Amino acid sequence: MRSLAPGAAFGPYDLVAELGRGGVGAVFRARERASGREVAVKVLLDAGGATPEDLERFRREGELAAGLVHPGIVRVHAAGDVGGLMFLACELVEGARDLATAARGLPPLERARLVRDVARALGHAHARGVVHRDVKPDNLLVGADGRVRVSDFGVAGGRGLERLTRTGAIVGTPRYMAPEQIDGDRARVGAPADVWALGVVLFEVLAGARPFEADGLTALYGRIVVDPTPDLRARAPDAPRALAAVVERALEKRPERRYPDAEALADDLDRALAGEGTLAGAARGRRAARRVAPPRAASSSSEPRP
Repeated sequence: MRSLAPGAAFGPYDLVAELGRGGVGAVFRARERASGREVAVKVLLDAGGATPEDLERFRREGELAAGLVHPGIVRVHAAGDVGGLMFLACELVEGARDLATAARGLPPLERARLVRDVARALGHAHARGVVHRDVKPDNLLVGADGRVRVSDFGVAGGRGLERLTRTGAIVGTPRYMAPEQIDGDRARVGAPADVWALGVVLFEVLAGARPFEADGLTALYGRIVVDPTPDLRARAPDAPRALAAVVERALEKRPERRYPDAEALADDLDRALAGEGTLAGAARGRRAARRVAPPRAASSSSEPRP
């Protein structure tokens, strides 16, 4: 692995500070010499140790994010290669914290507004055929300005994209994966999979815990696929009923019963935040009515005539 450190020149950038480091790469705060603009430069330091999937995900992140121009999505300014090191130059989110950290201490409605803003940004991606497939708080950055941005489209999929994974391979972060992702059925992994992950994030920021937890992946997968979704208000009594209904719909086991995309989820969150009736609440009411509806009285020839 090649070494880079703050103070070094890297192509058209001067590295100012290291922001983070992973198995095969690092992220630096950097200054673009020509413009003076500060950016976040993500560098794949160990291309030799990276798998073909690592390389493809890095390339894909730049390609997809560069085509998604939205205030709620981290912008990719440039991508390239310096001395054999692949890099992405991205928007620098000042004072960035992950969404779960940023939401702590906020009133429930403010926490839900952050998730609503994420849903709006992902709705923009969904409308362009891009599914993130790894939505989780670590990839949702809240800046010092209070705005949230979606980052890391490295495992995204969508229309017109070649396959990145083997058929049946699981892509994503286990605790936020939808049942169809766990099943490895790529044909069924679309926008509703991101809706599920947003439902997990919304549950987490409101209740302080994820809806499905277990020791070991096999037990966790079983709970996600089989166990009913816990009642949000049992864990977060201060959460409005309308938000609980939205969470319930976002976490439906069958993708066709969830919101069709993140834009539809954002719309229902807007209704909940405004104190209006939600589509999720109406659907819950219809299901409850069907459960308690009395059976029709059967006609009988022995009944007395009027």
